[in-house]
Amino acid sequence: MNTRDSSLEPSGEKPEIDPSAVRPSTVKLPERAPRGEQTILEFFLHRFPRIPETVWLERFSTGKVWTRDTPIDIETPYEPLLEVHYRREVEREPEVREDFRIVWSDQHLMVVDKPPHLPVTPGGRWVRGCLLHLLLEATGNDRIAPLHRLDRLTSGLVLLSLDPESRGHFAALFQPRSLVEKDYTAVCELRCDAPPQRFTLTHHIARSGDEYWRQVVRPELPPNATCNVKVLEEGNNLALVRVRPTTGRKHQIRVQLAEAGLPILGDPLYGTNPFNDPEDLTRRLWLDAHRLAASSFPGLKDADPLTAEWTSSRPPAEFFRRATD
Repeated sequence: MNTRDSSLEPSGEKPEIDPSAVRPSTVKLPERAPRGEQTILEFFLHRFPRIPETVWLERFSTGKVWTRDTPIDIETPYEPLLEVHYRREVEREPEVREDFRIVWSDQHLMVVDKPPHLPVTPGGRWVRGCLLHLLLEATGNDRIAPLHRLDRLTSGLVLLSLDPESRGHFAALFQPRSLVEKDYTAVCELRCDAPPQRFTLTHHIARSGDEYWRQVVRPELPPNATCNVKVLEEGNNLALVRVRPTTGRKHQIRVQLAEAGLPILGDPLYGTNPFNDPEDLTRRLWLDAHRLAASSFPGLKDADPLTAEWTSSRPPAEFFRRATD
C-alpha cells in the first residue's frame, strides 16, 4: 500500500457540491452529567457557555438538534453516553489555513498532512472552516471521516476513512493495543530539572468538572494515559521531544507534558505563555503529529495486510529551529 491516487488530490476544478452541505456537529454525552443536569438543553448551556441561551432555544425549536434521527426538544432528559447531533450557523468564522497536503490514499483510506490553525471537524466558531469541508470541496466525497483526533492548533498527519463500509474495520487500528504507532514532535518549555533522555509518563486524565473544555490530572485515580518520551535536543530553555502515546485520551500529550514540567510552547490551555487569538495565524502550538506507521494490520477479506509509514513535512530538527528563531 505505497501507491498514491492522484485523482483524490485537490485540483483546479472542484466537483459540484451543495454549498450548504455542512456536516452536523455531534456531542457524546458524558457518562455522568458534569453538574447534574437534568435535560440535554441544560447540558448544552454548560458545555457551550459562549453560545447564548436564545441560540440554543431557536435550534431546539426548529429541529436543529436531534438524536437517533429524531428531533428533541428543551424538555428531553439527559441520557448518559447518548450521541446528540446539531446544526450550527455562525455569523463569521475566523480565517483558517488551507494548505493541507494529501500524503497518500487508496479506495479506503487517506492520509493528510494538515497545518496548524485548521480544525479537522466542525466545532466552536468553525463550521465550513475545517479539514473535512475542505476535503469535501476538493474531492466531492462527503463520506470522509477521521479515524483519530487531532486538535485545531496541532499540525501533522491525520488518517481518514473514505468508505463507511470499511470504516469499522480500519477504526480498529486505533483501539487499545493499537497496531498503529503515532509519533509526535513537541517543543517544550523547560520548567523542571533537566529531564532524562528517555522516560514514561503515566497519569489519570479526566475532564474538568468546572471547565468542560479542559482536561485535568486526577492523581488519586488509577492511570488511564501513558506515553513514552525521548528528549532529542535542548537549547534556549526549550526541549525538543518525541512523544509516542500508547493511549488516546483527549489533550493527552499536552496535559501530561505540562504536568511533568514540560508545557508545550504556545499552548493556550496548559502552557505558561499562552496565546488565545483565533484570528492570529502567525503564532502556533509547537506540537506536530509527525509519524504514522501501521504494521501488518489485517486487510479486507483477501487483501494484503497494511504495512506503511508516513511522515509530516516538518522534520524535527527544522521544527525546533523554527521554534527557537
